[in-house]
Amino acid sequence: MDRSWLAFRFFSVASFVHVVWFFNVHSRWSASPVNLVVREQIMKRITITAVLIGIWLSPVARAAEFESEFISVKTQGAGPDVILLHGFASSPDVWSEVAKKIDSRFRLHLVHVAGLAGSPAAENVPESYLATIRDEIARYIEVGKLKKPVLIGHSMGGLLSLLVSSNEPSTVGRVIIVDALPFFSLLFNPLATAEQVLPQAKAFEKQMVSLDDMQFEQQVKSSASILTKNDEKKALLLKWSKESDRKAYAQILREVMAYDARPELNKITCPVLVVYAYDKAMNVPEAQLAQLYANAYANVKGVHIQRVADSFHFIMWDQPERFQKTLNEVLPR
Repeated sequence: MDRSWLAFRFFSVASFVHVVWFFNVHSRWSASPVNLVVREQIMKRITITAVLIGIWLSPVARAAEFESEFISVKTQGAGPDVILLHGFASSPDVWSEVAKKIDSRFRLHLVHVAGLAGSPAAENVPESYLATIRDEIARYIEVGKLKKPVLIGHSMGGLLSLLVSSNEPSTVGRVIIVDALPFFSLLFNPLATAEQVLPQAKAFEKQMVSLDDMQFEQQVKSSASILTKNDEKKALLLKWSKESDRKAYAQILREVMAYDARPELNKITCPVLVVYAYDKAMNVPEAQLAQLYANAYANVKGVHIQRVADSFHFIMWDQPERFQKTLNEVLPR
């Protein structure tokens, strides 16, 4: 929050206190019943006005001024701003345990992408969800006058964090990426290009839309089994996927599969931490995965990359204590 805004809030509160003090202490009115009634009415109006001013000046109200067809944002806590971005087919509730532990020190902005996990799909389908959401997050930062917020993004949210911080580098204070690559398809082929992947991604999009509900559920169950070790959370992932708009789900998946953000990473100027998961069950040599991440983020100046062992994709669920410790170490105090 800038100093001019603080000064304005202080002046407003001070003015109100002074008016109350004036009427209660320095009033020369007589104590007649008529004057007492008038004074009481004035005091009520002043109180109502002060409450309205307080609501108007509050950070939550200012955030509520933002309207978007493509994202919704809920705020909680107080302090420096932290924007939390969920992954594909997920909900902001993926951050619920993290939020409880840090909202006493930070003002959290939990973003929900339209069309995913119960959020209604946008009426106007964008040509690119990723580019549109990127721009909406940047607009949210501008409208809310957030001062260099920290972006924490999991999976697709990590990719979006990279896109925002590379496209609007002066507006972001720090980026924390949770198990995400700047080009998702490198996981399947370290030599892949966006041009090679796009036809496959389009075919997969078409397939996702054509599946009936039972086939879709089986597909999601199969995927969830390798995303987290927590059986309760696997059921939650299934629920979120089934509550997603299928067309939005399929288009966003196609975009994430085929988008290569590596050429944009050299524009990022803020500190970047990448936390990635590793488990022996992945059947990938530990050194090979480490090299994959190092190569993928080579264009980010000063990037710091950390491995979290014994975890699948949802690190905040599989290794909550380790993840929280990492956040505590890098978030501003």
